[in-house]
Amino acid sequence: MEFRSKMALAMGISFAIPITIAGLIYAIAKTPLSQWLFDSSLSRHLEGATICQTLTADPKPPLNIRSSPEAANDNVVGHIPNGTLLTVVDESEGWLRISSPISGWVYKELTVTSCVNPRDVASQTMLVPQQGGTFDRGIYLMAIATQQYQSGNLNGAIALVKTVAADSPAYPTAKLVAVQWPQEWNRAEARYYSTQKALRDGRWQDVIMSAREFPDIRFWKEKLTPIVKQAIKQSQPTQSASGADQ
Repeated sequence: MEFRSKMALAMGISFAIPITIAGLIYAIAKTPLSQWLFDSSLSRHLEGATICQTLTADPKPPLNIRSSPEAANDNVVGHIPNGTLLTVVDESEGWLRISSPISGWVYKELTVTSCVNPRDVASQTMLVPQQGGTFDRGIYLMAIATQQYQSGNLNGAIALVKTVAADSPAYPTAKLVAVQWPQEWNRAEARYYSTQKALRDGRWQDVIMSAREFPDIRFWKEKLTPIVKQAIKQSQPTQSASGADQ
């Protein structure tokens, strides 16, 4: 019981993020997902629905579309900007074959695939549907970017954030996190490695204290958790022995 209490106090970790992720799967449907997201006549069907889609997220846009699943100088058939919806029809050794907006192949690591409930996106980011019931695309892109950031894909997240239009209600947030996220990421990474060193040096209390002020990034917190657990476990005999001497 004492161990669990100390763990809860030490970590203070919340894994809540602004959207609910149902899993990473491909959605291939007759109705374009962009229509489901932004057409007010269909918005009433979104209650409780989960929509999945794959978007381009190249740190150095635009993304190349290739005629074959390989990086060659002579097989580029087109380019598409970040935030573009892709219709994925196949996958092969790290490449995705798409049928739209251009038929060809794209490198999977330069895309993001995620599932969200659009109404959750609006409510949990404290942004509401615009007049007429339509959803702002910037809100959706911010939600996907947040999920990617929390799961460890900083480059993909920033690539998506930079596609939010200036007239979107999500733009001020997008502009802010484009600066904040890399800073917080670097701070979390540095803190993680310093905590690892503290563990190697046997500085158990330093490890525990580090967790209390750790940046709110799920990816790094999940990596930190076993380190803190080990430090708490290692600190128990010392505390028990000191208690026996009193």
